Amino acid sequence: MKTKNIAIYFQVLFATIVWGAAYPFIKHTVSLISPLSLVFIRSLVGSILFIIFIKLDFKKFMKFNILLKILIMSILGVSIQQYSQCYALKYTTSTNAGFIIALTPIIIVLIEFFLGEKISFYKIIAFLFGMFGALVVMYSVGKLDFSLPSTKGDIIFLTSSFTWAFYVVLTKRWFKSYSSSEITAITMIVAFITLIPFEFKYSLLSELKRLDLLGWFSLGYLCFLSSFLGYLFWNNSVEKLGPVKSSYFIYDQPFATIISAYFVLGEKILPLTFIGGVLIMIGVYFILFEKKYQKAYESI
Repeated sequence: MKTKNIAIYFQVLFATIVWGAAYPFIKHTVSLISPLSLVFIRSLVGSILFIIFIKLDFKKFMKFNILLKILIMSILGVSIQQYSQCYALKYTTSTNAGFIIALTPIIIVLIEFFLGEKISFYKIIAFLFGMFGALVVMYSVGKLDFSLPSTKGDIIFLTSSFTWAFYVVLTKRWFKSYSSSEITAITMIVAFITLIPFEFKYSLLSELKRLDLLGWFSLGYLCFLSSFLGYLFWNNSVEKLGPVKSSYFIYDQPFATIISAYFVLGEKILPLTFIGGVLIMIGVYFILFEKKYQKAYESI
């Protein structure tokens, strides 16, 4: 394997593992500061780093229709998506979150179906596996009675899968001529600007004083590794490998979450949670490898 290929595969593997391992750090941090403050800090640091390392031509975004689309995407892909995850993790486990986020590729297919795309037999199977797996994951902590607050957290976290799915679909439809790095950078910056009025409700300095050693480490991890390097490496791998091949690495995220949750928070995975997670991953498998099975069927 060529050195360049090794570097690209390392980047996509790095991004998915970092994102998967991030949920325990988020859970610990929101136990000390408000979810809004955490999202605000991440968008602030992320914006600064993207401005430094990504060459942005702001002029080509200075059109009303483009700015409106960027605003919608920044709210969906950064503000609401990150806030719903932070808030949900106050009520559910990191492990549940890691499996539920894996539903995103299936949700993307569902959205495209409602937008006029054809849905194949394999995608229907994937959807059924994914939805049933999500129900099992939600059941696992609630002991088969959908008890709150754990199920509340799972349902709220599920909304982040939908917001990110819409973000991906809109990026594909609205910004074909832009690089993914540019779109990620500009949406991060706009999200930070829109969050400023809401953050006045909190005293950021006083909240930061509540952080313990693990809290500061978590904040650094989330800002530099998750919000910046993760996005940067992911965008680079998507451009080099393509979105489908890059998506194969989504399998890493739930299991990175399990390992991280065990060492950071001491969470133990429940058997029923694992079963639900496996069902979700089977659904994702049918989405990612649909063409492979279609070709095999046609060759018979």
